This record gives sequence, structure tokens and C-alpha cells, in this order.
Amino acid sequence: MSMNFKEKRGAPRRKILDTFSFFMVIPKKGIYKLPLHDLSEIGLGFDFDIEGESHSDFPLSIGEEFEINFYLNQTLYLPLSIRVARIELRGNIRRAGAELQDKNSKNYKAFSSFVHTLDLLADAALSK
Repeated sequence: MSMNFKEKRGAPRRKILDTFSFFMVIPKKGIYKLPLHDLSEIGLGFDFDIEGESHSDFPLSIGEEFEINFYLNQTLYLPLSIRVARIELRGNIRRAGAELQDKNSKNYKAFSSFVHTLDLLADAALSK
């Protein structure tokens, strides 16, 4: 996927396509499915809150690190470690951007390979 603009993240972001069922769960928050908005080899963007959740119930700060489960479908997921890099308020929902940690782990390597595969699929579909 080629990008013609300067990317702040340092790697091109891939918008999550509606045809995929990607989501994430933050185990320390419970089993809530949190929507993903974009991903790259080094990070991802997601909604931290669910509708009606109080921000004081689960504070979030830049630099905070925690574990997530990145779901490719309803049952297959990769456990990943992230660090919060940005937080935006969109209505009552905090949208966060996070950097992936532990880039030597097998889970990170699988995630990075998956992002590369998405690029190959998109390029093949667009070249028809």
C-alpha cells in the first residue's frame, strides 16, 4: 500500500476494512470488544471506551503500558504488549494510538507478518 503523505507513526497506517472482523480486548478491562481503526507494523489505533463507560472507571495516560488481545476473528487472537502514544476525545469515547512493544516476541513477529499479508492482499485486489 503506497502512501504519498508523511506518516507521523513512522509506518503506513492501514485503515481497518469493514469486511474484516478485527477487534481487541484489554484483559484488565474485561471481555469488551474494542474497535480498531487502523494498524501498522509498529502500532494501532483503537477506541479505549465502550458506550456509557465512565472515564474514571478506567483511567488512561500517555506512556501507560498494558497487554491486549488482537482478535483476527471471534476465536483467533494474538496477545500483544502496547504503550499508549496519544489520546483523543471523540464525544464520550477516548480514541487511543499505541505503539507495539516487545518487537522480538513471536506474537509481534506474527502480527507484523499479518500486516504484510494484508498489504499483499490489497495490492493484488487493486491490480485487477
